[in-house]
Amino acid sequence: MAGFEFYETMSGSFRRAGDPRPLAMSFTLRARSRTWRSFLRRREVDIEGEIDAEGFADHRFLRGTLGLDAIRTRTLPYAFCFTANDGATYSFAGKKTLHLSRMIDSMTVLPGAILDAAGAPVGEALLRFDLLRDLARFLKSFRLSP
Repeated sequence: MAGFEFYETMSGSFRRAGDPRPLAMSFTLRARSRTWRSFLRRREVDIEGEIDAEGFADHRFLRGTLGLDAIRTRTLPYAFCFTANDGATYSFAGKKTLHLSRMIDSMTVLPGAILDAAGAPVGEALLRFDLLRDLARFLKSFRLSP
C-alpha cells in the first residue's frame, strides 16, 4: 500500500539566547509516510530537508518527524535535528496549536525552540507559512508515493 508525501516551507526569525536581535530563519522539508498503514498507526510522518538559520546553521540538512493527528491533539508538532555551523548537533522543537476561531493563523504560525544536544534552549523561533507565496506550491506537492 503506497504512502504519501508533500513539501513545506516556513520562514521567519530566531533569537539566540541572550541576544535580542532577530536573525532570519527558514526551513524547507519533505514530509513522507511510506505507507498509509504506518501513517494510520502513528499519525506522524518522517521529514527531511534543509534549515537556514542566519549565521548559526547555514543551509544544513535536517531530519525528524511531523505529527499529523490534528483532530485528536489539536496540534502539529515539528521535531528535527541538524548539525549547525559549529559542528554540534541541535534540535528544533515547535508546535502549531490549532484553534477553530483562528484557524488560518494557527495553521500558518509555528513557534519553536532550538535546543542543544543536552536539551537546553539556545534560541527561540517564530516561523510562518506564507499563504500567498507558498500555498499553491504546497498543494501541488501532495502526491502518492510508491
